[in-house]
Amino acid sequence: MSNLDAIREIERELAAGDGATYRRHLREDAIVIVPGQALDRDETVAAMDASPGWERFEMTAERLAPLGPDAAILTYRFQGHRPDSEYVALLSSAYVRDDDAWRLVFHQQTPL
Repeated sequence: MSNLDAIREIERELAAGDGATYRRHLREDAIVIVPGQALDRDETVAAMDASPGWERFEMTAERLAPLGPDAAILTYRFQGHRPDSEYVALLSSAYVRDDDAWRLVFHQQTPL
């Protein structure tokens, strides 16, 4: 599996996941920037447990920027749908490889 495929798979799992999913993939020192907030790992896990989740979502225009053999940034356009709302944003996620597993260390959302 390529680095892009592995990281893309994690991003899709996170988009569909709950707090436990985030706890599994976020590194201890992770920072997650969402509109109006900068969250640490525990705050992100709690926020995802409180979130209703997406009914469906799409990730398009994916681009991977390698930062070396064990680090990369994935950027993409996200469109998430809930029964009463839609969220469209540009997302960027920085990953590092720890113990042969990719871990999310930074995530930024820019609403469109």
